[in-house]
Amino acid sequence: MSAFTLKLIALISMVTDHTAALLVPWGPTYFWMRSFGRMAFLIYAFLLAEGVRHTRSAPRYARRLFLLGILSQVPYAYTLNAWYLGPPEQFTHLNIFFTLGCGVLLMMFLRGPRLALAQRQGWKWGLVPLALILAVFGQFGVWELPYILTGLLVIAALGLFLRDRVSFDAGAIVDWALKTAAAMALYQLVHDWAGRLFSIGLEFDYSFWALLFFALLWPCRTRLHRAGAMLAIILIFYPPWSSWQEFAFALLAGVLVVLYNGERGPDDHRLFYWAYPAHLLVLWGIQALR
Repeated sequence: MSAFTLKLIALISMVTDHTAALLVPWGPTYFWMRSFGRMAFLIYAFLLAEGVRHTRSAPRYARRLFLLGILSQVPYAYTLNAWYLGPPEQFTHLNIFFTLGCGVLLMMFLRGPRLALAQRQGWKWGLVPLALILAVFGQFGVWELPYILTGLLVIAALGLFLRDRVSFDAGAIVDWALKTAAAMALYQLVHDWAGRLFSIGLEFDYSFWALLFFALLWPCRTRLHRAGAMLAIILIFYPPWSSWQEFAFALLAGVLVVLYNGERGPDDHRLFYWAYPAHLLVLWGIQALR
């Protein structure tokens, strides 16, 4: 299955989801259409990781995504955001292009030079990430993010404790865990600071969870790795005990990602980049005429 086919499926899933959210009355049809829409971000997140790996210029890739995010924000604010938010939050909750752009920045960070701590030798360095755990809870309180950051810091500590005793590259694991934790913490700090300084809750679609998903997908190079990462993401975000319909379609997205054959397919830049703002404008117009 080529990247073009995956993008087409994700596009259909996204448009179906947004159409249901804005135009379909509450009921069985609404729930099935919204559940089908859970496939879109999972596929797009995987394809973003593939795109960063193969692009000639990751910074240019990120700039393109952020530019489209800016162009899409007004129709996004008056359609999907207006569905459950009012001003000014409908303008400060940013659309998916901003999320994807941040994903590119994270992957650039992950593939960059290793952090100095990740290159240290000796078990005592493992105490450093452990010492950060109290600071994490002190800053962010007791909810999902501190527990995720704690897990990443424990992984980094174990890598530093054991790197002299294992045959694999523990430094790479330490670097990945520390960078992912830093990116997620920075996102939440920006969110909190914006709320305190400007009285607005600056938020990206999928919030800090998206950064965790991008980080999990970034190291994947084989189908087995892809399957493991996608299963972890699906169980985190769409567990079967929450909604079996959403879980089923998310699992289908995971299967499609595993079937990806590494081929790009037809040139698709204009179609998939401009389909997002275009379909929001169409839905906005339909709403205005109703």
